[in-house]
Amino acid sequence: MSDEKVFLSVKDLVVQYTSAGDIIEAVNGVSFELGKGKTLGLVGETGAGKTTIAKSILRILPDHSAKIVGGEVYFEGQELLSLSEKEMQGIRGNKISMVFQDPMTALNPVKRLGEQISEAIKLHNDVTDEEADKRAKEMLALVGIDESRFREYPHQFSGGMKQRVVIAIALACNPQLLLADEPTTALDVTIQAQVLDMIADLKEKFQTSMIMITHDLGVVAQTCDDVAIIYAGKIVEYGSKEEIFDHPSHPYTIGLFGSLSNMNVDEEWLHPIEGLPPDPANLPKGCAFSPRCEYATEECRCEPIGMAITPDGHQCRCIHIKESLEGRKK
Repeated sequence: MSDEKVFLSVKDLVVQYTSAGDIIEAVNGVSFELGKGKTLGLVGETGAGKTTIAKSILRILPDHSAKIVGGEVYFEGQELLSLSEKEMQGIRGNKISMVFQDPMTALNPVKRLGEQISEAIKLHNDVTDEEADKRAKEMLALVGIDESRFREYPHQFSGGMKQRVVIAIALACNPQLLLADEPTTALDVTIQAQVLDMIADLKEKFQTSMIMITHDLGVVAQTCDDVAIIYAGKIVEYGSKEEIFDHPSHPYTIGLFGSLSNMNVDEEWLHPIEGLPPDPANLPKGCAFSPRCEYATEECRCEPIGMAITPDGHQCRCIHIKESLEGRKK
């Protein structure tokens, strides 16, 4: 991507947690770029480091247990990790917002919903209480909630309605970048589809760029332009949605697709990935996926693996791309 088209750039991001004296390697040298108005999907199993990446961009990691060890995050040419806390407060909720994973805990249970939306508007705009409330009611209407419910509390809403309110809060100040952390995980399939359609409509309306964090490849297919597959805190495959879906090259990516049912193929059993993700406090020396990979060799287990370019031009962290592709075709 040319420099003038880069809206967000994350370079060699490294994040560690500490727990009971152990160092948890949550994010290990992650790099990616996002263009203006585009959507990037971060895909991987629970614990892969997806949410930590998003919280690092917004700089809301817990101070007592998490530390950004290295890397750079450029947003519109400005390096975020070097900004003061006061400067970041002017960006959070204003230029960059986040839709948190669980709407049940993202809202304050003792504050009326209208107050929680208007609070962000008043914080970042020079408006009166009446003007902020008016804007908050407009946001409720945009997400399909009648303004008559402006003064109600979170417990009076269903899970799907709470998620709509969380999205309204995130978009209240027309952010340029939206970090959506599995925004439909807690919802049933019907409501999930409605929320995804709503996010797409609002994204187009406000010309917002987005990072969609999910483990659902169906959500990626519906919402994303580019995809980064995350495993054990590293990007193992990175490219456009079409490249990843049409030519998955890393054994882990192939395993993710193999775990899905295909209505066009007559198969009796799915092909799930055997084993479990590695302990982030004791990662393998080489490829973190090697203990679960049928193509792994001694070289994979001993040496760090760099990104390689696949035949169709996207990036893959595997020294056996050819073998994995041949195995997928059998």
